[in-house]
Amino acid sequence: MKTKTTSQKEKWLLIAMILSMCTWGTSWTSAKILGNYTSSINLSFLRFLLVPLSLLPIAFFTNTPLKVKQKGWFHVIGASLFILLYTLFFFKGVHVGFPGAGGVLVTTINPIFAYIIGLFLSKVFPKKQEYLGLGLGFIAGLVLLKIWSNTQQIFDLGNVFFLLAALVWALMSKISSHANKFGNAVGFSFWVHLFTLFVLCFIIDFKVLFRDLNNADNIFWFNVIYFGVVNSAIATTCFLFVSARIGAEKASTYIFIVPSTAVLTSWFFTGETILWNTIVGGILGIFAVFIINGKFRKKKTKVNLTRNIAR
Repeated sequence: MKTKTTSQKEKWLLIAMILSMCTWGTSWTSAKILGNYTSSINLSFLRFLLVPLSLLPIAFFTNTPLKVKQKGWFHVIGASLFILLYTLFFFKGVHVGFPGAGGVLVTTINPIFAYIIGLFLSKVFPKKQEYLGLGLGFIAGLVLLKIWSNTQQIFDLGNVFFLLAALVWALMSKISSHANKFGNAVGFSFWVHLFTLFVLCFIIDFKVLFRDLNNADNIFWFNVIYFGVVNSAIATTCFLFVSARIGAEKASTYIFIVPSTAVLTSWFFTGETILWNTIVGGILGIFAVFIINGKFRKKKTKVNLTRNIAR
């Protein structure tokens, strides 16, 4: 039987996870607003500057070491390159496309890409329900892209960037999944962002960056702090913290909060129209992920087992 203290802890963990996912969803709209002030590469630089600065006090107050084992630096470099590409595609996509639709498209298609990459690397063929899930995920992507109304829809610049972002994030996630073998998630994230910041220093035009910063207003600085500190550092760290306590499988289901939050905030702040295909495609994508992970099969097995015991 759960104690009152345990129930309170679980309640706070639940609230923390929901707030983190809502923050992730809102970040799509925040990125859209930031795109009106400066280029995607400048925004990427600011993000990779703020995240390490934010993680330092978090690591200090939680007594979390930032060390990475020698064998882990290869994964740090690989993850850095992919997260840089993701951030560039992310800002490009929301700048020329719609943040609400992008939030649904990327978070729905990303698990499909991640699963296909895992199958390719492990060379294990899908099971029946996995084929069904992948097929449903493919249909979800077509619905999100509204491919039937225009065969060229998939080649719209915003959609291309969103699809590339989903693919690159899946590759980065595959590399980062080994983070715990070389240290901890906070330390791994710190060095990944710091290394990426170092790379950007060689390709960014600081004169243009400083010019844009001088012309920025309070709305810009609010969204920069929100995106770089609240979203990229605090919310992500909170997600990792809660995941370590409730399990990665259970924690991953909370990501389904992101698409709806992205759509609602985009509608409220930028006036983006909520299209029916965005809603339907997002729902189909969620079902696809559940089927791939065997959620329905597990529940069915549990019910059958309960019935057998009752007999």
